[in-house]
Amino acid sequence: MNQNNPQKERIFPFVWPWKGVNNELISLKEVIVHKRFSIAYLIIIWSIIGFLGFASTRNCEGTWQLALQCEYAFWVKNLTESPLIFIRNLFTTLFLHNGLDHILFVSVLGILIIVQSHEAIFGAKMTALIFISAYFTVAPFYGIFYTVGLDYFPESEFFQFAFERNWMGGSIGMFQVYGALSTKSRKPWLMLSIPVIFEMFNLSVLGIDLHISLMHLMATFLGYGISRLTSKERRPSPFQKV
Repeated sequence: MNQNNPQKERIFPFVWPWKGVNNELISLKEVIVHKRFSIAYLIIIWSIIGFLGFASTRNCEGTWQLALQCEYAFWVKNLTESPLIFIRNLFTTLFLHNGLDHILFVSVLGILIIVQSHEAIFGAKMTALIFISAYFTVAPFYGIFYTVGLDYFPESEFFQFAFERNWMGGSIGMFQVYGALSTKSRKPWLMLSIPVIFEMFNLSVLGIDLHISLMHLMATFLGYGISRLTSKERRPSPFQKV
């Protein structure tokens, strides 16, 4: 086994939240210090739910809590109507969630499995950068794509739908981190194929919006590409034994 990069030997380089990259048990203090982004994100999103309740993708007038969260969610229309708000909401939409299934999906699969594993290997700063940058790459790309698409195909229901609701949540960041984490897999192609199969299942069985699946998949492969390009510049993980 490569002692400088032991996680590379695994197909799925996940670690338990209470363990380090070498599968060693770590102290509570080490968990807090080295997985602080994951912890902070969970505290923020669940605090928002506690104070404001769940957001809505369409109902923005029922209560002031719904109206407030709609104001800070990602709307494609803001790209042309309110560009400054469009940019502002790239910083806020990742903290909003529209239901219990939504926030549990992000919290359990996203943070407790994927993101904190990436954080154990690459560190909190790199993980935060990969996670948050998804909202400044994937979101603007699709904002432009849907805006231009509607201009050329104004009768298209696909492009119209993108403007009829808002988009929110931590799933884009989570998928981008997953893509980055796959660079530490012995078989990255296998890890990268899982989101493709997952989104095919979502589309064919669960009936999820195609728009969401496209954003998830772009984030996955973009995360993989970013991680590959920056891998030579990384410092060793604080958990890595050399």
